[in-house]
Amino acid sequence: MELFSDYRNEIQTEPSASKVHKLLKPWRVLIVDDDDQVHQITKLALSGFTFQERKLELISALSGEEAKQILDSADDIAIALVDVVMETEHAGLDLVRHIRGGLNNKLIRLVLRTGQAGQAPEDIVIQEYEIDDYKEKTELTTQKLRTLLYSMLRAYRDLCTIDKQREGLRLVIQASANVQNTTTMKAYAAASLLQATSLLKLDVSAFYGVVQPTPEGEESSALTLAATGGDVNAYSECAYDRLPDIVSKRCHDAAKKKQSQSYEDAYVFFMADERGVNNLLYININTALSELDKQLLEIYMHNIGLTFENLSLLVDLKETSKELVYNLANAVEARSKETGAHVQRVSLVSEQLAILYGLSEYDTFMIKQASPLHDVGKVAIPDSILHKPGKLTEDEWYIMQKHVEYGVDILSRSKRKLILVAKEIAAYHHEKWDGTGYPNQLSGEDIPISGRITAIADVFDALGAKRSYKKPWPDEKIRKEILSQKGKHFEPVLVDLMLDNWDTFTEIRDRFPD
Repeated sequence: MELFSDYRNEIQTEPSASKVHKLLKPWRVLIVDDDDQVHQITKLALSGFTFQERKLELISALSGEEAKQILDSADDIAIALVDVVMETEHAGLDLVRHIRGGLNNKLIRLVLRTGQAGQAPEDIVIQEYEIDDYKEKTELTTQKLRTLLYSMLRAYRDLCTIDKQREGLRLVIQASANVQNTTTMKAYAAASLLQATSLLKLDVSAFYGVVQPTPEGEESSALTLAATGGDVNAYSECAYDRLPDIVSKRCHDAAKKKQSQSYEDAYVFFMADERGVNNLLYININTALSELDKQLLEIYMHNIGLTFENLSLLVDLKETSKELVYNLANAVEARSKETGAHVQRVSLVSEQLAILYGLSEYDTFMIKQASPLHDVGKVAIPDSILHKPGKLTEDEWYIMQKHVEYGVDILSRSKRKLILVAKEIAAYHHEKWDGTGYPNQLSGEDIPISGRITAIADVFDALGAKRSYKKPWPDEKIRKEILSQKGKHFEPVLVDLMLDNWDTFTEIRDRFPD
């Protein structure tokens, strides 16, 4: 099955020489001299100069102070040709000290040029200052100047490569770690894009997508999980068939060839995991990526692919766990002649209360997943009591209260965190804020927050639902009952949160009716 069906646009995979110059940024060279004629001669001597298909951008400063201002705001200058004597006899040396010490710029190549060698003897200057060469102006012919620039640019290039490798590997490790902290596929995709674009330190637009295999082993419709910047920003969370034709074809080619693809205005990075899922990172560029950038992104994508696989497994496990909890809770509720929608609503109401209460994402998730099991102990209560339409006798009420103990016993057989939270909820959701609940008459904050939240969520939903012994209450009556139990049955803060956000909770009830 083809992922993309429209191939109207053919692609030139190798950039033309003329376009390379447009994509590659020029080498920036700073000329620092108080003699304007020196600037003119230097620019004339270097006209037409290129190194590794990159031209020069010559920047002029007529004093050491002007040069400082330029360098304070520009960290990508490759070479500075610095006169020693300018506004002061040691202005050039002061500038060198500022660059190496004040700015801590160890990459820029510094060449001192002087017309007064006696003012700054070469052996002393070379020894005491971190410069890369020292030249008298009279010895710098056009050829020697150009030779000097080739040498300096090679040194600058190599130092930048080493620095980028060090920084790049640090960013790859950091970026991979940042992405691994995400817990949802959407957040994962967005984090992947953010870290990839940060890694490049370029103004790029990009999207992250995946191709999931079908059970039959064919390629399914691919999905763009996240997009950022430029023309692709509108294509976040959409199927690939909505992408521009040129983008679709390039992604298809990468998936079909199972390797990353390079174009003059874009790169498509490909990574497949052991389950046959293809990860695609599409990056539009306005500046050609270096080989180092590509290598770092390949390493990054490999790590991201592994993270994606692990996250997919985690999502599957979470969904499986949720289904098992719901199925068990539904079985209990069905025996109680209550609908499965009750446990789903209690779960979602508990989640919203936990969020409003300010619990962490992890604690909120645990309460949401575990709260459906709050009444699991009812499975051990006789039908005659569970289904009795009238008021329970004292003995029957005693037996009904035992469902807490039975639930704790059932859930005590596991040490998994989710089940332990479910056991906590089963044990404490009938306790009351004022200490009049059961089974242990706990009060206030001695009752775990999971139990306090599930208690009000359970009552809110039960009052609005039809039961064998009652009809559903109208909203206003439910509000009054919840308010009347403020500081008695329920924690006052939780009552305020529910009443202040009433529409949020009634919307959940309306969305999942019995």
